[in-house]
Amino acid sequence: MLNKANRLQPIETPNLNDAVYRVLRDWICTANLAPGQRINLTELEEQLQVSRTPIKMALKQLELEGFVKIEARRGTFVAPIDADVLEGNFKIRSAFELYVALCLFKYLDDDDYMFLDDIQSEMEELIADSDIDERLKVVKYLELDRKFHEYLVQCGGPDRMMQLYQQNDTHSYVLRMSKDYTFNDLQASHREHLKIFAAIMEQSPESLSMYLLDHLESERHWALGLLET
Repeated sequence: MLNKANRLQPIETPNLNDAVYRVLRDWICTANLAPGQRINLTELEEQLQVSRTPIKMALKQLELEGFVKIEARRGTFVAPIDADVLEGNFKIRSAFELYVALCLFKYLDDDDYMFLDDIQSEMEELIADSDIDERLKVVKYLELDRKFHEYLVQCGGPDRMMQLYQQNDTHSYVLRMSKDYTFNDLQASHREHLKIFAAIMEQSPESLSMYLLDHLESERHWALGLLET
């Protein structure tokens, strides 16, 4: 069953498939739909006030991205987070990003550098903004973090790589969106990002590879440590 304290709101938009997908993805990422939880499709229909078709379309997309598991005659479940699978996903993600680091600079143009510079500025402004609650900072920063890493893969890798990358980043993202990921964790991640941004602006594949690997290893140790406890 869905969390009664936080009911989903009815959707009022002509593009139902995309809207339902975004709502369900956000709920999984923020643990309102927890890993391993069975998803009640009838309840979704009632709360979102949409038919079964856009819900099924959204769940199919979420299954492709690794967020849910659809099992015949059993139902649809939020994908559980397994330590061995998570570690394997980090290895695949590292392979993707380190490949990108080696060939990224021959693809970047002025617009790309401006885009990346804007993301860095948004991250720094968010960290420094004293008017925003720390928990909200974490959520907004992680959205920028995901946007940043996916942009690197999009610029430096083939189209098929993006879908595979997103699938392998899913569980790490869900864990970091939980309340166990603190503002102190975020600040440590930000310091790592600053080194990555500096390597990009210096156009140094060696430095970029080194700092990306350090960053991914930090994330891996944090995520596996959380699962152990």
